[in-house]
Amino acid sequence: MLKPLSTAAFCASLACCVGAQTAADAVRLAYLNPGGTGRFMGVGGAFGALGAEFSSTGLNPAGLAMYRTGELVFSPALRFARTEATLPGAGLPYPESNSAFRLDNVGIVFHSAPRRSRWKTFNVGIGLNQMANFTRSVYYTGFARGTILTTWFNEAQPLFQSDPSGRSLDPFTGGLAFEANAFYPQNNRLSYDFEGNESADLLRTHTIAQSGQVNEVVLSLAGNYDERLFIGATLGIPLARYRFEGDYLERDADDNVVYFDDLTFAEYLETNGVGLNGKFGIIYRASQHFRIGTYFHTPTRWRLTDNFANAFTYQYTDGSGTSRLSANSPDGIFDYRLGSPWRAGIGSAFLMDKKGFLSADLEWIDYSSARYNFTPRSANTAIKEQERQVNAQIRRRYKGTANLRLGGELAFSIFRLRAGISLLGKPEADKSGFTAGYSAGIGVKAQGFFLDLGARTSAGAGTIVPYADGPVVNTQNRVSDILLSIGFKF
Repeated sequence: MLKPLSTAAFCASLACCVGAQTAADAVRLAYLNPGGTGRFMGVGGAFGALGAEFSSTGLNPAGLAMYRTGELVFSPALRFARTEATLPGAGLPYPESNSAFRLDNVGIVFHSAPRRSRWKTFNVGIGLNQMANFTRSVYYTGFARGTILTTWFNEAQPLFQSDPSGRSLDPFTGGLAFEANAFYPQNNRLSYDFEGNESADLLRTHTIAQSGQVNEVVLSLAGNYDERLFIGATLGIPLARYRFEGDYLERDADDNVVYFDDLTFAEYLETNGVGLNGKFGIIYRASQHFRIGTYFHTPTRWRLTDNFANAFTYQYTDGSGTSRLSANSPDGIFDYRLGSPWRAGIGSAFLMDKKGFLSADLEWIDYSSARYNFTPRSANTAIKEQERQVNAQIRRRYKGTANLRLGGELAFSIFRLRAGISLLGKPEADKSGFTAGYSAGIGVKAQGFFLDLGARTSAGAGTIVPYADGPVVNTQNRVSDILLSIGFKF
């Protein structure tokens, strides 16, 4: 028996095709673990009630008011990421490691001290802080039941019934399978090799490479009123870049499926965008040794663009021999908006004269409040319905959660020793607990010059689902950052 050949003609219509905007994508831009300077990283980011630190412009900008001089600082950094992925029942995990060099922070502070006023300082800060980094690689292989084609087929079948030419099939999924003859007309309906054998045991291999970051340009202003009340505000302009490449392979290693040999599905996505937010903060010096602070970050209003493309290859063997067909999607582009959640926090700090400090911050963020707008400049009922569905998924799958940061510093003459811990609440509604990060650092503070070395490591578990209703892959993730800040006072 020969497989019937499908026609290769189908139109690439983006009018009803949204790129890769999912509930998880919305949370990715909100789940922040800032780097900043070596001092900030060394104490776990617990600077909600402290100041004279440029990274506070991205946390509690009131800390900017505590500068007594101008400052120039920049912070190169290295990131090391390791992911171990395990397909259940496939044996040992597969580790993947990579590293990346980056600039975590660069900033300048301009200091002014008004005369004969209860306002003791007015300071301006301009610079850039890295808020998130997406460097990661994943690899796994093993046997599991099911195929990526089943979801595509269930979506394509009703479309084919209304348009047997295949032009109405999704050009990024089912349309690719139709063109590569993985889906084919048979008896006036759409068919595929897995029909009746959807739970076949297949060998699958998946390779994923992710990169990118969120860097935030900050424009900050802060004032010190009578050495008691410190007030600050920041205009934040975050810049996002995210790149995803995936290569997914299925192979019928045990000849469980008639005709089918193997398939490969390659995905490419690049997201670029710019946002706008405001940060406001207050620090109150209750005494020489004790300070309390509070801050609020408005939602970030993102303007994002996705560029994406997929490729598909299908190999099968029938009575006429082995055939291998490939299909490429059009280049997709999609512009949309995203509102990331607000966040608010409180902090306290105990200062031990010139011997160091202890500090603690508690922060709240509601991940379920993120919202997409897929139709900012047009009216499209189909896309609007997808928007409503994804926003409903965000409300169901995510929750509000707390972040806790604790840190401390000891001072010995010109030398500083630091340590900290950060506990980031898990955003998923069905998960509890925290992802823990541990920090340490050392510093040297001389006349007009300082060096701060900070290091942080964090680990946590996650999952990967290669396609809708696919096998769940478990991951163990560890990320380590090393950062050196070089600063000058003027």
